[in-house]
Amino acid sequence: MKTFIMLGWRNLWRQKRRSLVVIFSITLGVLMMMFALGLMNGIITQMLDNSISTKLGHLVVHKKGFFENMKLETNFYPDQRILRAMKSDPDIVASAPRVKAFAMIRTGESSRGLIVLGVYPELEKKVSKMNEYTLADEGGSFLDDPDANEIMISKSLAEKLDVLVGDKIVLILQDSKSEMAGVGLTVRGLFQTPVADYDNSVAYMGIKRLQNITGLGNNISEIMVVATGKEAVDSIKPRLTAAIGDASLEVMTWKDMAPNLVSAVRMIDSMLYIYYAIFFITVVFSIANTLIMSIMERFHEIGVMKSIGTRPSQIFFIIMFEAVNLGLVGLTAGIVCGVILLQVLQFTGLDFSLFMDAMRQWGAGSIIYPFLYPKDYIITILVVELTTCIAAIYPAVKAARIKPLDALHYV
Repeated sequence: MKTFIMLGWRNLWRQKRRSLVVIFSITLGVLMMMFALGLMNGIITQMLDNSISTKLGHLVVHKKGFFENMKLETNFYPDQRILRAMKSDPDIVASAPRVKAFAMIRTGESSRGLIVLGVYPELEKKVSKMNEYTLADEGGSFLDDPDANEIMISKSLAEKLDVLVGDKIVLILQDSKSEMAGVGLTVRGLFQTPVADYDNSVAYMGIKRLQNITGLGNNISEIMVVATGKEAVDSIKPRLTAAIGDASLEVMTWKDMAPNLVSAVRMIDSMLYIYYAIFFITVVFSIANTLIMSIMERFHEIGVMKSIGTRPSQIFFIIMFEAVNLGLVGLTAGIVCGVILLQVLQFTGLDFSLFMDAMRQWGAGSIIYPFLYPKDYIITILVVELTTCIAAIYPAVKAARIKPLDALHYV
């Protein structure tokens, strides 16, 4: 076996230029495959994390039917049984109550319909990143008092309403008695999240103030829950439902609330097979052509080897090891280049804001940070080596079937 490997390595460098061209194509293919995998991982992860850290949470507890038809009347009181159920679950990191209501913001210039969220500022910091998305350079800050007569809106919404931090706006909504209520609020701060649609449809204010305006008392619309990870929700949901023990309440995961997002993730995952197919075709033809040319150049030599007793299986393995060596050299160079590229991009990111504003529409944000999971490296190695071996089968079989008499008379 050692002899076969050495012969394969020696034969690889007989035609250095040709071998280097093939190695370069494999290296480039590996680099592009790693980049594509890393970019897709970055887009998928940021899409999920941004949606979870703003509007979804990992799980949500609310009255049955509230998600399909968000009404202020569909509220509940967060009693101690519910709070204990969340605190006792080892996979739940934090939770925060919210009040949700449809409302209209009116200024002297314009008016907009949106969803106003009433939150406890300190608890909200533990379940979402809204504090981080608050734009300090605009002169504002995140909410700090649940009773304050203040509101936070997005930067894009502020531009449409032509208001600045410190300006007054009028909030109009329907209270729990189905009566219209209006109140003047001060714009405390502006925010900008990676999710463009969310920015245009949501405003934040203190939960106590919103409860007072709507007449809900101490009742709330939902409890947003953050878990140890987004994949842990499947096991948490049945445990939390059983621990709460209230048939009028339901627990929904981010997967339940955003089926379109789950479908988008699956679609992006399926796109990776296209990259695998392109790489497979490129490598198969490159290696197969190289090995066939190499065999034709060594046609006479292979005939001599078979004449002195070299078995067809041995010829077969010599050619296969030559292909494996080609794949290994290209694979190693590609992985090294790919790791360096991804390490750089993990710090700098790829800014798509000038080319694709759709990235914010998808919720991925304007800057994507590519990365690879350990399994991606394993997949890359397996795909390259498997493709290399498949590409080498036909040339190796062809070489193994060469007849010594034909080869010795070959010119």
